[in-house]
Amino acid sequence: MFRSIRWRIAAAFAVLLIVCIGGLSAYLSHFFHDNYMHNLRAQLADQARLVGDASESYFVGGETGSLDSLAKRLGEQIDARVTIVGLDGTVLGDSDEDLLEMENHSDRPEIIEALEEGTGGDVRRSETVHREMMYVAAVIVADGATVGVARVALPLTEIDAAMGHINAVIAVGAVIAATLGVLLAFQMTRITVDPVRRLTRISKDMAEGNLSQEVTVASRDEVGDLARAFNRMAAKLKETMSLVTAERDRMAIVLESMSDAIFVVDGEGRVTMTNRAAGKMLQVPRGAAAGRHFIEVVRDHEIDALLQKCLEKREQQTGLVEIRSRRQLLNIIATPFQEDRGCLLLIQDLTELRRLETVRRDFIANLSHELRTPITSLKALGETLSDGAVDQPSLARDFLEKMNAEVDRLAQMVQEMGDLSRIESGEVPLQKRAVNVADVVERAVERLKAQADRAGLRLQNQVASDLPPVTADDARLEQVLVNLMHNAIKFTPPGGQVSVSAKAGDGSLVVSVSDTGVGIPEDDLPRVFERFYKGDKARSSGGTGLGLAIAKHVVEAHGGRIWVESVEGKGSTFSFSIPLSC
Repeated sequence: MFRSIRWRIAAAFAVLLIVCIGGLSAYLSHFFHDNYMHNLRAQLADQARLVGDASESYFVGGETGSLDSLAKRLGEQIDARVTIVGLDGTVLGDSDEDLLEMENHSDRPEIIEALEEGTGGDVRRSETVHREMMYVAAVIVADGATVGVARVALPLTEIDAAMGHINAVIAVGAVIAATLGVLLAFQMTRITVDPVRRLTRISKDMAEGNLSQEVTVASRDEVGDLARAFNRMAAKLKETMSLVTAERDRMAIVLESMSDAIFVVDGEGRVTMTNRAAGKMLQVPRGAAAGRHFIEVVRDHEIDALLQKCLEKREQQTGLVEIRSRRQLLNIIATPFQEDRGCLLLIQDLTELRRLETVRRDFIANLSHELRTPITSLKALGETLSDGAVDQPSLARDFLEKMNAEVDRLAQMVQEMGDLSRIESGEVPLQKRAVNVADVVERAVERLKAQADRAGLRLQNQVASDLPPVTADDARLEQVLVNLMHNAIKFTPPGGQVSVSAKAGDGSLVVSVSDTGVGIPEDDLPRVFERFYKGDKARSSGGTGLGLAIAKHVVEAHGGRIWVESVEGKGSTFSFSIPLSC
């Protein structure tokens, strides 16, 4: 209900009206009550002074014993309770009660105030008569000295009855005024909002494509002006919609089907249109580009320079731009429009092509290097044998052993390349089952313990035996661990440490192999899992360079991921995750 502006305005007005009337009613009630009480106190004060004047002669003549009779007589005359009190608080006369039963009144607030200021008053429940009373007291002065206090009291029963009547009248008037005000508020909001509601309804019809609508509003106020402006807008919109719709549909199909980024820029360099690929390629929210300057959107001066050159010379401009912050290589083609001063920019992302080309070149270079070393050794050993070393049995056997080692190295390389190719193509099905990672780690540690001892390293197994099982091929999982630990041992100097740990969480088990070795340069971290890639440029570490690539593909085949964290000179930590068993 309160989603309607009509109800919000009416409700706000009604609440304001009710609060104002309620506040005014409360004020009037309080005002009448205070005024009534003030007048009553003034009246009682006058009566108390009269009682004091009447009792003055009794104090002067020493006839205080007759004051009780005076109090009773005066009480009947003014129809109020009259009390005459001495300076010590002793009650000398009272119109309603027996003097012998009355307490000392020196502690009564009105008595104390009267002795201090001449008059005093208080409203409280009388413990003597058990009613709410107003007490007003005035001092009795004889021969210029205060000799006592005259007090007049009146029950508040009549005041309460009178105030009850007044409050009832105020409440009835407030309810009537509030009801009329609320009804008027709802009527006025209905008259004001109904034209807006009609305008809203017609706007919705036009938004759905029905442009043959017209708002009829006879008023000449702001709502009428709005309706007439709306009608003019609808007519203009109807004229241009057919042209815009056809052009928009054609443009949308072309733009959304392209994988390259498209920017349409006007003559002032403001973006008027983009496609989905533009937002994805340059990390720009699609709705945030329209209407902004091109440089604000792409945030690259080289790309903007090509655009400005195209706008200035009205000729097609092309160029390659590298965005170093995102490591992107972009091919820019800026083509001017013939009919206006705008420009179309086509941006192609060549990052992946460059990466693939780099990988291809590195792969060929690494493969050539890996093959050249054993082949060169084999050639040298064969030439030496043919030059006469074959006639020396001991030297010939040594050369043959070296030739066998190089052949074994070539065979290992071919075997690992074949394994990697089969894993990538899915030709090696995984024999998945529930596997206890602690057992797999234990086997891998036992296989490499002797190698670690020869290298002077501490190989520690920190995997708890109570970890939950994972769904994996235990043989392939052991292969991953062996490759990672072998790599850690190879790059850790003597006296260092290699440790294996694992922890479960978020539906997977994370296994980490940490070392205290030489670490990996930051620039090499993104490429350590490429085949044949080695961080040591001198190639002095040996190996085929395929172990980490095989580990990566085996982990990904299990539905997990592998990553590395390293600080050069402080060691590395290779981690991989494997899904837990269901």
